[in-house]
Amino acid sequence: MAKVAILLPYLEMCEIARPLVGDYRNLNVMCVEYSKSDRIAQRVRELERQGCELIIARGLHARIIKATVEIPLVEMRVTTQELGGIILELKRELGLERPSIGLIHFDNMVGDTARLNELLGIDLRRFPVKQNRELLPSVEQAVREGCRAVIGGDLVCGRAQALGLPSRFLPSGKESMIDALDTAARMCYAIDLEKSNSRQMNVMLDNIFSGIAQVDSGGVIRRVNRAGYNILGLRPDQVLGLPAAEVLPGLSGQVLEDTLREGKEAYSLVMDIQRRAVMVNVAPIPAEDGQDGAILTFQEGQRIIEMDSELRRELYLRGYIAKFTFERIYDRNPDIAPAVALAKRVAKYPAPILLTGETGCGKNMMAQCIHNESMAKGNAFVPLDCSAWLPETLDNMLFGNYTTKKDSPACMAELAQDGTLYLNHVEALPMETQYKLLSLVQGRFLHNGSNRPTTANVRVIAATDANLIAKIEQGTFRSDLYYAVSALTVELPPLRRCPEDVLNWVDFYLETWQDRYKRYVHLTNGAREFLKKYDWPGNLDQVNNVCERIVLLTEKRSIDEVFVRRQLERVTPRLVPGTEKTVVFKDQKGVEIAALLRKYGGNREKVAAELGVSKTTLWRYIKKYGIEPDFTY
Repeated sequence: MAKVAILLPYLEMCEIARPLVGDYRNLNVMCVEYSKSDRIAQRVRELERQGCELIIARGLHARIIKATVEIPLVEMRVTTQELGGIILELKRELGLERPSIGLIHFDNMVGDTARLNELLGIDLRRFPVKQNRELLPSVEQAVREGCRAVIGGDLVCGRAQALGLPSRFLPSGKESMIDALDTAARMCYAIDLEKSNSRQMNVMLDNIFSGIAQVDSGGVIRRVNRAGYNILGLRPDQVLGLPAAEVLPGLSGQVLEDTLREGKEAYSLVMDIQRRAVMVNVAPIPAEDGQDGAILTFQEGQRIIEMDSELRRELYLRGYIAKFTFERIYDRNPDIAPAVALAKRVAKYPAPILLTGETGCGKNMMAQCIHNESMAKGNAFVPLDCSAWLPETLDNMLFGNYTTKKDSPACMAELAQDGTLYLNHVEALPMETQYKLLSLVQGRFLHNGSNRPTTANVRVIAATDANLIAKIEQGTFRSDLYYAVSALTVELPPLRRCPEDVLNWVDFYLETWQDRYKRYVHLTNGAREFLKKYDWPGNLDQVNNVCERIVLLTEKRSIDEVFVRRQLERVTPRLVPGTEKTVVFKDQKGVEIAALLRKYGGNREKVAAELGVSKTTLWRYIKKYGIEPDFTY
């Protein structure tokens, strides 16, 4: 049975309550006691620790208890019968046909009195208060409003006596006590029923092998089953009553917020919990006016294996470490944002991923971000550009040689065990190596020279700027490998489709080269605007190259548009039409002027005439586009 405490402000009320309690067999009464207002908060905290489940109190005591603990509370109220009796006593004492009487009380002690004026022939004026300090001023106000008598507690009656005003003590007698005990009995029945249901639910939940946690509407964990504690590796006191985001740091606050506020489900999130990959589902608990919390379910997956520190140090020295994270990626543009969102969503899963996009659009960087967002982030990230090696060399680098294994260092597929193998220009792999890669994707590792595959746990991220479907039709790429690596495909747009992000990348690469060479520069507004509008055919590789040139080659700190333009032209050469002469500027206008200067042997007057501009304007063009003197003879 639910444990009940009765806390009363007067000893006389305790004497009324004690004999009545015996009539309620379904109440487990812990105590019936008198308590002063200044000790009530401390007392209810003690009762809470002792397992109290329901409290009966009145007036100021009840207000303090509400603010102190969350234990259910029955507030005693003066019954209409009790109040009517003392009103009639005062009316007879006053001897008036319709006396005005003030009722000064805490706002939680008296119910509806609207009919008393008509039934008893009085003018009852109520003065509800919230604090003790409001009682005496209320007596003064009642007098000012013409009240001929007052009803209230000790302080009210004492002040009324000092003013020569008739008064009566606001009762809480047998009737109000019985009402409170009746209410408490009904609430205890509900509490006991809920406890019974909860026990049955807990037995059911504790015999389910999936972990389950209940979160309230504020995101606080209220219930966890036995499997949930096992998966979390925590005790109840380390979980219950704490925010879910604190207990599960891998759970995005935005995901939980979307579930609790908008009723969105989150399906198959992957988290690192106790060094295991755990699948987590988040489902809202619907209510009439929104969500009444959420249910989290946990499915335990494979244990996450980490390299020992010595191997990690060796791989770090060899450069097999991923440096970039998604925080480094600029994704304000609507073309890149979906790609980044997709990459984040699939990063936690060990499935292979195919990255597509033009050369230099950041595939290597994205692969590193995916690795660092995955369960294998503490292990090796092994990158290889497949277009940079001869086929036989490439095959041995990836899969080693069984016959010379003892004398050879580990191959890349072995180094990437429990980590990530990133293959750029995957279309350059020879057909035989493609088959071995397919086996690796499927969890089997096959050394060259061996017919006995071993188990492998390598996440493969492949990248290409080629059309693999066309390669399949040409017979140079295996269709089964394509389907194996392309189930999760992330397409990265070229930089020219993301103009909002250009200057962020420029600042990033400038800062990188400035730190390396200890040379510091400042771009003028004109230079920044030019860089933003440039179409960047070489994507991020070109940005990186140009930023390094700017830092190394500048002779002054302030970099203007002309200097930036010249550096871009140096790294994006064009042929002069009709010749084999290479010019080092990209702008089409510059190409046209250079061709005319060559055509007219450097005669600027004839060039200006054909262009329809003055010689002064032509000179400005030559300076603007950085046309070298050897084109002006």
